[in-house]
Amino acid sequence: MNTTNFYIMRFCKKAYDKLCLISFFLMIFHFVNGQEFHSKFNLSNNHLWRGMEVTSGLVYTGHLQLEGENFYGGFWVGGNTSGSYKEFDHYIGYKTKNDRIKIELWDIYNFSPDATYNNKEYFNYSAATTGRFWDFRTYYTISEKFPLQVSWNFVMFGRDRNIENSGNKYSYFTSLEYPLIRKDDLEVRGRVGYADAINSYNEKANFFSSNNGINEVSLIISKKYAIGNFTIPLGFWAMWNPVDNKAYIQLSLQLFSF
Repeated sequence: MNTTNFYIMRFCKKAYDKLCLISFFLMIFHFVNGQEFHSKFNLSNNHLWRGMEVTSGLVYTGHLQLEGENFYGGFWVGGNTSGSYKEFDHYIGYKTKNDRIKIELWDIYNFSPDATYNNKEYFNYSAATTGRFWDFRTYYTISEKFPLQVSWNFVMFGRDRNIENSGNKYSYFTSLEYPLIRKDDLEVRGRVGYADAINSYNEKANFFSSNNGINEVSLIISKKYAIGNFTIPLGFWAMWNPVDNKAYIQLSLQLFSF
């Protein structure tokens, strides 16, 4: 091969590589261009979830979501100012028109410093040793006239293990939620949740509570207040856990949303 042909081939290869790179970014732009970004950032005195108080103190939570007509996905983060709680999750979802049916898969990783499980190997996906879990979620709203939301969720992989660490319990949480009051600036919702495990291994505890049963009864109130040109949503959440004989109250403030 002479020198001229060598430089011609090298030029063609560089041009081809650049063309592939440009095509790749054009494909990404074409996908993102028709989508919408959404984000929220909240402050609260704790983090409540399915009958549990995950952490307390000055807690911040937020998410960034890319959403299309039916499919969506994003990131969810949580932490507190003391550094004792740290969480970073990913999720993907599918929804039908008017959000009547929603199906989601969450990859949840709580890497808080004092965790009793493996919190130092982010990419560990071994069922017996991972510190993460996959949470499969389904939501169904009966109708606009009767907006009762039925939800069934279960831990399909990860640190939902039996005492001997020989298998997954596949704990599940099912709930009924209904908007009791809906106004322009006020919403009051009620929720009742039940927790159990598909494969209990003759153990009482599941991922969400010390025994099977109703582990969440919640009253959730959100109110929007106008301060000058700004609208600030405030939240009040009272949650009772009959199974574990506990109760919690959350006060929250939404700093921004788009």
